[in-house]
Amino acid sequence: MLLKKSVLAAGLVAALAVPASFAASNANFGQVISSIQASKTGATQIQGITEVKTVNVVKVADLAKGENMTALDNAVAKNEADITSLRSALTANTSVNTALANANVNVAAVV
Repeated sequence: MLLKKSVLAAGLVAALAVPASFAASNANFGQVISSIQASKTGATQIQGITEVKTVNVVKVADLAKGENMTALDNAVAKNEADITSLRSALTANTSVNTALANANVNVAAVV
């Protein structure tokens, strides 16, 4: 199954303990997998965000070209409950949800 998901980067994800180098222009497939595996931590950290200055979107499909899509599918499947919690936290936090909406990010596509 080919997944078309988005991963948040830069300003918002910097608050989620993702390396600053994880920006749209610097992201790599390994960082995507690591971020998916850290989604449980991200959900907890999102609760404390009160202001979002920047939202950069990294499209997994753009990074996955030539990569092992099975690894992506497995990471998403293994962390499905945590990804659901992450999405709930993104939606519940008004500042974050507004910033994502303004950036045309569909929370249901975030991993």
